[in-house]
Amino acid sequence: MNEPKADPQRAFRAGLGVLEVEPAARGPGLAEAAAPWGVGPNEALVLAMRRLPGLVEPRAAFETGRALRIIARLLDEAGAPARVGEQFRDNLVAAVIAHAARRDRRPWNAEDTVAMFVELYRRGLGGGAVEPERLEATLLRWARQELRPLPGGRPQPGPRRRPLDLAA
Repeated sequence: MNEPKADPQRAFRAGLGVLEVEPAARGPGLAEAAAPWGVGPNEALVLAMRRLPGLVEPRAAFETGRALRIIARLLDEAGAPARVGEQFRDNLVAAVIAHAARRDRRPWNAEDTVAMFVELYRRGLGGGAVEPERLEATLLRWARQELRPLPGGRPQPGPRRRPLDLAA
C-alpha cells in the first residue's frame, strides 16, 4: 500500500511555528487572520511566508523553517531593519529553487540555510561580536531541537529582555 508522503510545505510552516487552521475550523472571527504580536519586523516577515518553493523532504523542510525563524529573531535582536530580512528571505528562496533545479540528491536543509546566514553575518553584520563558526554551530543546534521552544521568545513584561545567548 502506498502511504501518503508528508507535505514539505506543511513541515516548513510547522518549523516556522505557524499554526495551521483547517478551512472547516475557520469561523467568522478575526483570530485566525491576526498578525503575530510581540515579534520584530524580520520575524513577522518570515511568519507571513506560506511556502518555500524547492523544498522536497519534510524533515529538512521543518529544520529549514526553524532555522529561518531563529535567524529572523537574531536579525531583530541586532536591530536590523526589515529590508535585511527581506533580502535574506529573497536570497534564500532563490537558493532553494536553484538547489532543487540541480536535482541534487541531498535536500536543502537547515545547514544550507544557516550557512547562507553566516555568510551574510561575515559580510555585513560584523563578525566581531561572535565567531562565525560558533554562531553556525549554535544555530544548527537550535534548528535541530524540534521539541524545545525556539530561543528568544516574546518579550516578557517586567525588566528589560535579555539578548539571545549564543553559548546555549
